[in-house]
Amino acid sequence: MKDFVKKLAADYTALQLTHFHHLHAYPELSFEEHKTSAYIKKHLAELGIHILEEFGGTNVVGLLDSGRPGPTIAFRADIDALPVQEETDLPYKSVIPGVMHACGHDSHTATLLAFAALLCAHPELVKGRVKFIFQCAEEKLPGGAKGLCENGVMDDVDAIYGLHCAAKKPLGEIVANIGPHSACIGVYEVTVRGKGGHGSSPHEALNPVPVACMLATAINQLLAEKASPLEKAVLTVSYIRGGKYPNIIPSAVTLGGNLRTFNNELTVSLFEQLQKTCEGFCGAYGCTCDVKATFGYPSTVNTEAQTLLVRQAAEEMGYPWKTTEPKLGGEDFSYYLLKKPGSFFDIGMADPKQPEEAAPHHNCKFQLDERGLAIALEMELAVYLKTVGYPQ
Repeated sequence: MKDFVKKLAADYTALQLTHFHHLHAYPELSFEEHKTSAYIKKHLAELGIHILEEFGGTNVVGLLDSGRPGPTIAFRADIDALPVQEETDLPYKSVIPGVMHACGHDSHTATLLAFAALLCAHPELVKGRVKFIFQCAEEKLPGGAKGLCENGVMDDVDAIYGLHCAAKKPLGEIVANIGPHSACIGVYEVTVRGKGGHGSSPHEALNPVPVACMLATAINQLLAEKASPLEKAVLTVSYIRGGKYPNIIPSAVTLGGNLRTFNNELTVSLFEQLQKTCEGFCGAYGCTCDVKATFGYPSTVNTEAQTLLVRQAAEEMGYPWKTTEPKLGGEDFSYYLLKKPGSFFDIGMADPKQPEEAAPHHNCKFQLDERGLAIALEMELAVYLKTVGYPQ
């Protein structure tokens, strides 16, 4: 498979880089990717790929139907950029002030566009249907994947795959886990309400400041008391705001933080317990509270069969396969995996001689080793051929 895939992919790497350079130069923020969406639609239409208009917004979903029996396999690329001012010397650096592809979504989109062109030029490779999902707003809650899934983008899909560049991992290293790959995330904010008054007469007021401080300590204990010690989870109190002057007792104090786990059910349970703790604790001291808990992305949980298939594809292509500790970052690819089996994997795109010096994702100096894009294209093709089989 190695020689076959490399030879086919090599014919499309120039096109892939053309897409990458254009997209990097013209980034757009989450839910605002109008020109990016139009660019993708234009190139898919030129390939003859049917664009499914029912998913709307700045999402673009293309469908390639071979007319032959076979599964429907989906591949996803995220298309949004970040509010970061680029500080690189790349010849194709962002021309949009304050906006940058600082997470590599441009590489994902360019790869999927090149993959679509490859399959259209080689219809003998396609069995069943291929769905190309160019998804908006991975970087901003509630995430573009959530709406796509609610509107049925996965209803006719048998399996889905997605990749992510990894600027801190050696070039060509393929990383994925069976099971959790990224965390379930959530944020919360609690407003503790008392009664304001003069600092000289605390007995005539109801000071919410010490109540909020004690509540912060209680929240920090929730994991120890309500989660198994075998669970990997983080529950933080990140800020307390309230009061400004030494002689004025404020009427309200706000505190908040974030929760990250690899267990979607545990996240729900902990937020429910957070609500009870806040209400009970504040009530005991005569205060009231408003609790706002916002669920972010669920945990991205790769299915075994599809992840083993990615591993086999990587090994047959000669790329090193690694597993790693799941990341506590969030990824809305999780919504697709709640619907159907699939796998989300990382591809190292740092210079193998100095990966430790590479700028991290979301950094103003972020950049990729362009050789990694060709590897990404090879992996999408290899994974697809492992799924549907070689042409006869």
